Amino acid sequence: SRISFCVYTILGVMKRARWPNDLEEAKAGGFVVGYTPNGSPIYRNPCTEQVLKLLDNLLALIRTHNNLFLPEMMAKLDGAYAKSLEMLEVEKNSILGLPQPLLELYDAPVYKTVLERMQGFFCTLYDNCFHILGNAGHSLQRDFYATEGLSEKLINSAFVNLENIPDYRLRPILRVFVKPLVLSCPPEYYEEVLCPILGPLFSFLKERQIQKWQVINQRSQLCVEEEGPEENPESQEMLEEQLIRLLTREIMDLISVCCIPKKGIEHHKAHTDVDDEEMMATDSAHTPASNAAHSGGPSHPDELSELGKCLMKNEEICTTLLVICYSALSWRDTLTCQRTTSVLCWPLIKQVVNSNLTSDAVTWFYTSVLQGLQMHGQHEGCMAALVQLAFHVYEAFRPRYPELKTVMEQVPEIHKDSLEQFDSKLATPSHQKMADKRKKDHFKRLITGCIGKPLGEQFRKEVHIKNLPSVFKFNPKPVADYEDVLTGENGSNLTNFFGESVTEAD
Repeated sequence: SRISFCVYTILGVMKRARWPNDLEEAKAGGFVVGYTPNGSPIYRNPCTEQVLKLLDNLLALIRTHNNLFLPEMMAKLDGAYAKSLEMLEVEKNSILGLPQPLLELYDAPVYKTVLERMQGFFCTLYDNCFHILGNAGHSLQRDFYATEGLSEKLINSAFVNLENIPDYRLRPILRVFVKPLVLSCPPEYYEEVLCPILGPLFSFLKERQIQKWQVINQRSQLCVEEEGPEENPESQEMLEEQLIRLLTREIMDLISVCCIPKKGIEHHKAHTDVDDEEMMATDSAHTPASNAAHSGGPSHPDELSELGKCLMKNEEICTTLLVICYSALSWRDTLTCQRTTSVLCWPLIKQVVNSNLTSDAVTWFYTSVLQGLQMHGQHEGCMAALVQLAFHVYEAFRPRYPELKTVMEQVPEIHKDSLEQFDSKLATPSHQKMADKRKKDHFKRLITGCIGKPLGEQFRKEVHIKNLPSVFKFNPKPVADYEDVLTGENGSNLTNFFGESVTEAD
């Protein structure tokens, strides 16, 4: 309780202590310590001195908590506390989208057992510690980033033992701490604070997620190799897969915050923010998304943010970001694929178009896009974005890398004559809009063979029924027969018949 009280106190003071909103009042109170090159005032939070004195103790608490997940420490947990570091049932239900019990506004969560109390304690303490670090940049501003050896301190505490941290604890690290740390960082601290942190972090996340998604893609083969029976293996698999999907989306969101200007992210969310259910729905061929594919699909934000340019200057970080984004195209998460394709893939690879990439690297990038089409092409939104990305990558790299033609020749049902014709069009670029549209339509027809189809259409056999001969034949009588009825001989025509009837009636 004392630890929780101290953490709550630091978090509460940091969130509520602010400088006056009025600039003149802030100057008079000594809250303005300088100005940025563009003339904006630099404020100092009144709680800066007190919080920075407690920073080392807070980092030590976070490091201790991370080390609890070491295998030797987990082995020492026994009895009622064996599962104290696992998720609460409320967390599991939230991840799986199950309804939660309704609580009044001021109701505190009720923990029935000792295990639930310990789980609640560790969960709340862990989240609040990272809330403090996440709010430090926004509240303390430059005083926090100017802390001597800040990047080293964070690496040795918040990011220690990440390989043993479970996904449900890694998510709040990215969402609550790293993302606000990036958003609040002044540009002059990018090289000193953010790059030393983000480089190793993205490298670790790349290896972790690639390995996790390989397990998901091969789940049917690995089911037999599971070590022991579980209480509910189907439910556990669903929970693990959903956690990996949510963590993957957090990673892509973090990369977007680092590399894409804020306007580009807001523009993308305003036009392509769709739910999982909408993305999983298979629309008809004449949907707006399919029409967008014919008109070039959604536009990509071409420019990177200042931090994104700073990260891409580092060859190791640049390679890591590209591998994460292009690997995500073939992961079994449609929402991740659609957002990554629309926001990240082209702006990142555009930065290395004129660099000396190896032919194997370029081939891998282009093959990854085609694999994404094969995996997610059945969804109209993904197909439009992936086709446009594939066109941009092929158009940018084909003149310098003839190996891409070899990749195209392996696309099912491709016509080599049509491919030759398309390559000749690329050799003579045109600035006319209609010519560009025709090239994109031509390219889409070339790669149609690798675009994935819904399961119900994958093995459908095309049935062609020829025109059958008509069952009944209508032979009209000659005109002479009708004339005989009207003007027949021997007084048997219709005129005489009605004439006699009318005479008798008179």
